[in-house]
Amino acid sequence: MKVVVLVKQIPDVNRIELDPSTLRIRREGVPLLMNSFDRKAIEESVRIKEKMGGEVIAVTMGPPASKDVIVEALRMGSDRGYVISDRRFAGADTYITARVLSSFITGIKPDLVLAGKYSLDGETSQVPPEIATIIGYPFKSAVTKIEFIRDGQAVSVEQEREDGMSLFEMDLPAVLSVSEKINRARMPLPPSPDFEERVRFLDSSKLQCEVGGADSPTVVMGTEAVSNYRKVRFLNMGEEAFRCVLELAEGSVPAEAEELHLPPDCGKEELWGVALNDVQTAYEIASKLSEIALENGFRVRIIGNIEPGKLNDLLCHEYEYIDCSENELIADTIASEVLNRKPRCIILPSTVDGREIAPSIAARTGLGLTADCIDLRFAEGRLLQYKPAFGGGIVASITSRTVPEMATVRQGMLRRRKGTGTHRMIVSTLKANGAVKVRRTGHIPVDGTYRPLHGSNIVIGLGRGLRGSENVRKILPLAERLGAAVGGTRPIVDAGWIPRQQQIGLTGTSISPGLYIALGISGQDNHVVGIRYAGKVVAVNSRQDAPIFRYADIGIVGDLFEFVEGMCKYIDIHRTAKDLN
Repeated sequence: MKVVVLVKQIPDVNRIELDPSTLRIRREGVPLLMNSFDRKAIEESVRIKEKMGGEVIAVTMGPPASKDVIVEALRMGSDRGYVISDRRFAGADTYITARVLSSFITGIKPDLVLAGKYSLDGETSQVPPEIATIIGYPFKSAVTKIEFIRDGQAVSVEQEREDGMSLFEMDLPAVLSVSEKINRARMPLPPSPDFEERVRFLDSSKLQCEVGGADSPTVVMGTEAVSNYRKVRFLNMGEEAFRCVLELAEGSVPAEAEELHLPPDCGKEELWGVALNDVQTAYEIASKLSEIALENGFRVRIIGNIEPGKLNDLLCHEYEYIDCSENELIADTIASEVLNRKPRCIILPSTVDGREIAPSIAARTGLGLTADCIDLRFAEGRLLQYKPAFGGGIVASITSRTVPEMATVRQGMLRRRKGTGTHRMIVSTLKANGAVKVRRTGHIPVDGTYRPLHGSNIVIGLGRGLRGSENVRKILPLAERLGAAVGGTRPIVDAGWIPRQQQIGLTGTSISPGLYIALGISGQDNHVVGIRYAGKVVAVNSRQDAPIFRYADIGIVGDLFEFVEGMCKYIDIHRTAKDLN
């Protein structure tokens, strides 16, 4: 079994700062690390070798100093290591990086390509699926388990999704990106000169690769620092605190969506959105595109696999229904449509499915793609795409040199609007054709006790102050009264106290509820980057010096269980009195 592992060297995202004079990232003195997801990919590849035999080949693309992560990969058990380094590749975006790495992989001819789910600096999730499309391998992302079947000719994989775990089978060769939950990586062997000597360097001539960084279809126009810090107001445990939290909860309920009048025909040039399984994000994308269309004279077309009956008041001129649930076929169908109709832009959701389909479309069409945007604007004839990076501490504005311009958008960041007027939604059906390389074999949903984090306007976060898994049930009555989702930090997810889909933070998910209530959470950087875009943050902790209070609007020092019990009683009394009146 020959396994190629893609590895990236990244700066420590918790040490990144922006130079206020140049608006560039300060890299001097910032430690360089192996991307943590890639470390899990190395570990999994070594385990595969130990079980199946064969070899593990680690490769990275970057400056000569990137050799350090390859040395670490060799110390973890990889057999060969390569650094692809050439000034010609400087400034390469994800598409060019995928092209270069694809040239290397094609020469190696592996049975399996593994990579981390994404790199923690850019958080794009684009390179592995783009590589898979370019070299013609099937692909699955966010994999938490790999089993070989049919005498090693195929694999069965478990994929972490927003709504649970899905099971798939796929023939080899294949490309997989792995979740951090797939394993616990081993400690590397001690350094020695032998590992350094085993690293080989490749340049564009050796790869016979003709593309370079100057060919990148996306361009970073500027960056802006975003602070995590908030000005906390401390309240004593008691009625005042309970009243304040309830007022924040009731005030965080989204106002009724504003209406938008979309004329029957805004123009001939089209803006496209893609609706994939998640109804809420489909409405958000359609609303943003309709705003842009109204201001600039475009027509809005939505394509997706959500049944039209669930999108009756979708704000658009046309909805094209793809009767298909296979991501590879959806990507191929939309890519063909893009080449035929040449829209002005195409926007997809930053969901598990969106992060598989969007890069595949981009690779098929040679288009630039910006991942995980928090806002979109159209100005001076181009789409400005605002993307967080380095744990959300920096927001970059990006444009594309290619048309249509492509982006995926984070759930819950775009305002939903209601349609009025005489616009008419035309529904037609596209049939996806082709052989399926990835077969879904099962799905295990998240425990119904837990609401999805995305789409919940109130989220209660749990930390180690909870003190035990049996205490989770003590929080659920408050969540039920507030209509809140329950999430938590990585340690309590790793301990199995709550499902992994509920993890909030750098290696979990970023959320943007109207209100976030942090219970017993210390406030480590890896967690607070996930709540940066929350409207209001209430923190309850027994220690007044807990770091979480630096990131909270309201701070309550005290026992979290006393807070939960007091809040439940206060809500019951308040609502009973309200009903009587």
